[in-house]
Amino acid sequence: MGQATLYRHASNRDALVRLGLDLAVRRFEWPQTDGPWKPMLERISLASWHAWSMYPGAVSETTRGVVPAAMVELSDRVGVALIRQGFTARHAVQAVDLVFDLAADSSRGAEEMDSLAQQRAGAGRQGYETGWAPPPGGDPRVLELRSEMVRAIREDPEAWFRGKLRIVLAGIQQELAPPDPPSTTTSPSRKRSTP
Repeated sequence: MGQATLYRHASNRDALVRLGLDLAVRRFEWPQTDGPWKPMLERISLASWHAWSMYPGAVSETTRGVVPAAMVELSDRVGVALIRQGFTARHAVQAVDLVFDLAADSSRGAEEMDSLAQQRAGAGRQGYETGWAPPPGGDPRVLELRSEMVRAIREDPEAWFRGKLRIVLAGIQQELAPPDPPSTTTSPSRKRSTP
């Protein structure tokens, strides 16, 4: 397909990218949004992380504002699932935004480190590692922090992401989740007792 044919379907580069991203999001097999909110958000966030890794450059396009309709619809689906479990609309939006932003930011960071490594020898993860190398001597706390940062740079990106996701989900549970979410199997007429 030639460039002229493509631009009959899209008025400019952003419109063309939006169409491609929309197709990618629609073709990706997303997990169901049923069940308790915490494992559901974890599944969705991990799926998002994997979806970004399948399409290098896509996360950068989206974070600059090229958002496809399929991504908005996915966010709506996740948000509605949270509201059904007792989240307010505002808290549902904050939770969805947190997990999707975390997935996008982590994916973009890993992508940038790895693409730099492919473009220039000594850059990418190795360059970050060199930059964070513990200085000789100095404050032992700084040495410990720098050693941990180097360990984080060397760690599998998905494992590092999962660790950050656990922290975010704990924060959502503490700050945003309803204190007593309704059971997904309870009939709507059943009233919850409050302590």
